[in-house]
Amino acid sequence: MRMPGVTFWRRATQAACFVFFVYGGWLFLAAFGSGGASASGLEFLAERPPVVNAYPPSAVCRFTAHGQAIKGCILELLSKGLTEARPLAQILPYLTGFLLLAFLAGRMWCGWVCPLGALGDLFDGLRVRFQYGYWRMAERWRAGLRATSYCLFAATLAVSWIFRPGRFTTPGACRIYLPFCKICPARLACPAAAGAMPTWWGGFANDLETFFTILSYATLAFFVAAFLSMRRMWCHACPIGLVNSWFNRGGGATLQKEATRCNRCGACADGCPMGLTHVRDEKKKENLNTPECIFCLRCVELCPREKCLTFRFFGLPIARSGLSVRKPRARASERGN
Repeated sequence: MRMPGVTFWRRATQAACFVFFVYGGWLFLAAFGSGGASASGLEFLAERPPVVNAYPPSAVCRFTAHGQAIKGCILELLSKGLTEARPLAQILPYLTGFLLLAFLAGRMWCGWVCPLGALGDLFDGLRVRFQYGYWRMAERWRAGLRATSYCLFAATLAVSWIFRPGRFTTPGACRIYLPFCKICPARLACPAAAGAMPTWWGGFANDLETFFTILSYATLAFFVAAFLSMRRMWCHACPIGLVNSWFNRGGGATLQKEATRCNRCGACADGCPMGLTHVRDEKKKENLNTPECIFCLRCVELCPREKCLTFRFFGLPIARSGLSVRKPRARASERGN
């Protein structure tokens, strides 16, 4: 009997994490809360204590309906800290926890845990199911999207610092508070997946609120198109993934290659959901960690060469390529346009 491959376990992990992040707060309140879950599905319990009081290295949204399962993402922590001028001692425990988790697995959080990544992979699966091709992303595109992620990250912190309520308040009811949250696809998609219509889908009370509402529509449209037309294009521009990528080198996760065993068949490049080709092209270096890699291990799963590729966690081999791995037959939808 054929054992499940890496992709099976990654999908199972994604599904379990998605259920926890999106429905975990509701399930916890239904089981242990005094008042139970909201019957209308429109109550956003942002002020209630989260099920897990932490900021993991993933695009988790605290504004998910029926109560939050997780405190929030790293951008929310930094943005709120700057806006509210919180002392370092107050955010240091959360920041330390994030740094530790990011050091452990780097962008593996993006490939295995992130609910946005799970939704994106669902869109990608629909594309494959209906046999639509995808655009192959050129290296300059990836470089441009990574520069975009730096711009989003820097702009979020700068706006959070400049437009503090104590220093400046915008006209009308809408303040520039948690600026990236206002346009993040997770704040729109996760509540919708939880069965509630986000109130900010129709925020047109003033010019500033209208601007953020339209921008949120545009970001969500880009997110959906990014997965339907290219391989995880959003992940190259995501500022949360950017922070995780800083820990891809020097952390616990390591992808290694024994170049002498490689015959450049290209199975790894064809199967990489991020569209990366360095695993195939590298001829000398043993360590293949790059900032863009999400450690989905699809390359290890598809490589037909015995022990050519190895994934290690703090030096311990977890997965190796081998001749026993059956290479899937290429589908027309995966050959690109």
